[in-house]
Amino acid sequence: MDQISELVEKAKEVRKKLIEFKTKSGIGHLASSLSLVELLVSLYFDQNTFFDHTTDRLIFGKAHGGPAVYPILADLGYFPEKELISYAKPEGILRLHPDQSIPGCTYVGGSLGNAIGYASGLAWANRQKRFVVVLGDAELYEGAVWESLLFISHHRLNNLVLVIDRNGLGILGKTEELLKLEPLKSKFVSFGFDVFGANGHDLLQLRKSFSKAPLAPTLIILDTVKSKGISFMEGKAEFHTVIPQDARVVQKMLEDLS
Repeated sequence: MDQISELVEKAKEVRKKLIEFKTKSGIGHLASSLSLVELLVSLYFDQNTFFDHTTDRLIFGKAHGGPAVYPILADLGYFPEKELISYAKPEGILRLHPDQSIPGCTYVGGSLGNAIGYASGLAWANRQKRFVVVLGDAELYEGAVWESLLFISHHRLNNLVLVIDRNGLGILGKTEELLKLEPLKSKFVSFGFDVFGANGHDLLQLRKSFSKAPLAPTLIILDTVKSKGISFMEGKAEFHTVIPQDARVVQKMLEDLS
C-alpha cells in the first residue's frame, strides 16, 4: 500500500478500531493514541518510507499512546484481530501499554523518559538495525531524555530516529505554559541531530520525512493534534485520561470519521 488516498483510508480504519476497543474498555489514554495514527500508518504501510517492520524496531516513549499500533499489528497478522476486543483484559494478550510479550512490540513502557535510554543502548549494540522512538512532547520534561541525548550524540547513533509527538499538551495543560520547551529544534541541533519537521497528520509530508535513510542521529518533530479526528475532543487537555463511553457519544465519534 503506497497511494496517499489508500493510506488516508487506512488511517480512518485504524482510528475506528482504536475507538471501538478503547471505548469498550474505558481505560488508558485514547487522546494520546489518536494523535499517532498517521505516523504509524506511514511507517507500517507506506512502502516509500525507510521503516521495515520486519527488521526495524519501533519503541514508544509515550507508551500510553502505544495502543494505536494494535489495530495495525492485527492487520499485518501479528495476532488475530479478535484480540482487540480483549484489550487490557486478563484473557487477552494486549496490555494497557505495549510490552515485549505482545507480538510486534519491543519495550514495556509506562515510565516516561526511560524508553530513549533503552533504545539508544539497543542502537549502539545493533548498528545494522534501525530504531524509531516515539516521544511525547511533555515527556521531554524528564531529565533522562537529555542524558540519553549525550550518549546518542557521542556515539553518533545514525540508526536511531527520534519522533516527537508535538501536540502541545500534557496531562495538566499546554506544554509551553507548564514548562517551556521551545526552541526545540535548536536544542537538538546543539546535540548534533539532524532535525526535521512535518505535519503529523499529512501522509505526504510524513512520507518525505521518512523516505531517506538517516545519515546522523535524527529528530523529526511532528506537529499534531491531540484526539485528532474527534471534533469535540481535539486539542483539549481534559480528555487526556477521559474516554467517552456513552453509546450516543461513541456513535458521534465514529460518525466524525466517516
